Amino acid sequence: MNDNYLVSDLINSLRMDVVMERYYPLIDYKGVITIILNKAGVVRKNEISENVIKEISMVLGKDISSTFSRFIHIYDFNKSKLKDIKDYVGTKEYDSLAGLLRLPGVRLLRAELYYNSGVTLNVLAEKSTEDIRNMVNDYIKRENRKEIPPQPKEVNCHREVAKMILHASE
Repeated sequence: MNDNYLVSDLINSLRMDVVMERYYPLIDYKGVITIILNKAGVVRKNEISENVIKEISMVLGKDISSTFSRFIHIYDFNKSKLKDIKDYVGTKEYDSLAGLLRLPGVRLLRAELYYNSGVTLNVLAEKSTEDIRNMVNDYIKRENRKEIPPQPKEVNCHREVAKMILHASE
């Protein structure tokens, strides 16, 4: 599973309707950060070197460079989540659930809710936030489930990360 995201995708996710509040300071500087990354020839996350981080620090300060250093890893996949779907190994659901578990904050219950609602990484990347929420709400009502549908910001984040995951595998 490839976490070597396109830097352009990471930068595009720097929006208040997507990222956690602790990364909001980066939003004002994403243009400058993009210029520094482009100047260094950085295309993918794994190409961000210590020298690039030092350049960001010299231009924008240590606080912003430290925040950016943390930010570039917030969507990295924790492979230990796959143990939650060991009962699905060898089934058609496994790949979809494994993909959905790569989304930030998604545990097995949310992955199953998305999957049972017809939401996959591809659907997240293609449909609107409202469409995704409607799909999940319709499933919850139809099946008389007790789960809570995801909030708009959660779906926005999942949509952006789904795009990153799909682009990283290209």
